[in-house]
Amino acid sequence: MWPSVRSILKLVTISLDSDMQALMDDISPHPPHHRHDHGPPDFPGRPPPFRPAAPMYHPSMRPPRGVTRQPSGLQPGDAQNQTITVTFSPALNPPPEPIEISEPALLSKKVSDLYDIIDAKTGYSSTNITLTFGTQTLASDQTLASHNISSGDAIMAKPLPAQSPAPRKPVIYLYPPSSLSHVIVQLSLAPSWGFSSVYPLPLTTSTPDEHKFTQSLTWAIAAEPDGTLVEKATGTEVSYLYWEAIANPHLVTPDSSRASTPVGDAETFDPSRPSVTPSNSILLPIGKVPGYLDAALKALTLHTEARTSFITYWLPDLEKHEYVALRFLTQESYEHAAPMLVSPTPDIVTRVFMLFRGVASADVELWQSASVLTSIAHEATSWAQVVGVDAGRASDRGLFRVLEWGGMEVK
Repeated sequence: MWPSVRSILKLVTISLDSDMQALMDDISPHPPHHRHDHGPPDFPGRPPPFRPAAPMYHPSMRPPRGVTRQPSGLQPGDAQNQTITVTFSPALNPPPEPIEISEPALLSKKVSDLYDIIDAKTGYSSTNITLTFGTQTLASDQTLASHNISSGDAIMAKPLPAQSPAPRKPVIYLYPPSSLSHVIVQLSLAPSWGFSSVYPLPLTTSTPDEHKFTQSLTWAIAAEPDGTLVEKATGTEVSYLYWEAIANPHLVTPDSSRASTPVGDAETFDPSRPSVTPSNSILLPIGKVPGYLDAALKALTLHTEARTSFITYWLPDLEKHEYVALRFLTQESYEHAAPMLVSPTPDIVTRVFMLFRGVASADVELWQSASVLTSIAHEATSWAQVVGVDAGRASDRGLFRVLEWGGMEVK
């Protein structure tokens, strides 16, 4: 009845061999074809060996379109390019075609870096465009991501807001032949501009007639032959009377001037629309501008201090350009926009006002007529005739002389 020990050992050996073979089948990539899922044929009731079930597939396990799963430890954008599109406002002349910028970690770059990329591709830079996203203007020192810009977004390049032309540092010198204890200087401005800064503070400021002049101011001073002026209300001692103004681009200078100083058919200077063109200016490379100005201002009777102050004041702005086109206004046209009354009446008034603009070397050919004008008709000394300066009387120390100089950059 009882099996022999030999029979029991045989059964145990067969069972161990079967389990070992099943284990080898599980880890083998190609199980032997002679094996069956249900074990050896002499043990038909034996359960099949355990094999892990394959994971079930679900659509949620698929990555979204356009997204590649990153290896562990990588952040989005480390290996993938981030892309933005830059479009250009039609107000730019000419507006470039939209450009696509795609780089790794683009959104972590500063906006200033983006300006450099745009400059290299289109020639537009932070000097003539501003970048916007929605309603916000992008700050150059901040990153794209800090403006909530994402990969795939589009930003807009717009022209910088137009700056109103502004006359700079007109100053008024007075030189009586003898001491004058009470001098009144009244300065008015046409509607196309308004005072922005004045020194010393004037005695009065008013708007006498909105149809002719937007503003008028009056200084009450004492004047000495050496040019020393004393503002009577405060006792402030100065070398000249200083004023600046800002042009109003929405208004134009009216056709009529003061009744007491009719302009007639003279050129009308409109501060809101100053004109420097090849036909009315001379063109110089920047290296020749300082010397040319010194000669021109000397012919216009500016003394040494005035010439030095004029050139050193404007030189930083002039040196921003490769070439400079410049002109001096006639006194009649300047008087039309900023009439001045002095009491007692001076023997001679000299008002010198320069307009200039920068010209890129690539545009010099467009200014050919200005270049010809420079070489043929307009030596520096010829500006005295253009402006209308009486050099003899303006230099006569026996006369009550008034001198004013100023300028404006046309952009």
